[in-house]
Formats: sequence, C-alpha cells, structure tokens
Amino acid sequence: MTVQLKKEHLQTAKYTYTWKRDNGDGRYAGPKDRSRVDKDEGYEVLEFIENLMNKHSKKTLGDVHNAENALHAKELSAVVMRDDLNAKVKKALGW
Repeated sequence: MTVQLKKEHLQTAKYTYTWKRDNGDGRYAGPKDRSRVDKDEGYEVLEFIENLMNKHSKKTLGDVHNAENALHAKELSAVVMRDDLNAKVKKALGW
C-alpha cells in the first residue's frame, strides 16, 4: 500500500507553504521544473516526501515530519536538485 499525503500531514505551523506556483517560477514547467524541489511550495514538498516514503516503505506521521524536518534542515537550505535532496535527506534520516 502506498502512502498518499495531504497538506494536513505537513507541519504548517512550523513551515510556511504556498499552494500554487511562486511568482518566481515563471511559466516553464518541464524537465527543469521536475528536477528541482521548491521547498516553500506545499504541493512539491508533499510529492517529494510521498515519493521518498513510498520508496523506503515508511508510513507514519512521524516519518512524514522527520522527512519534512530533514528537507528543511539548515544544512540543506541551498540544495534544490531533486536527486541531491533525495540522497541527502535519505542519509540524514538513515533510510
């Protein structure tokens, strides 16, 4: 069974998200957009965490919050490439 996350699963009191494209996103939505994660766009964070959890068979709300905290860690603030984030968040969580 795969995990399907909703915005209610995120820590919206701790992190601020928008639920539409940022003004800085422009109109482009192609390979470049799919290779990056905009950490303040809730739908991108949901997709990132959902994919990560499903890949590693994680299912709890605690796992969601741990992944979300790792994604927003100060050490990863400049990391936006999806592949790099996957590797670094996975390492930080020990998954």
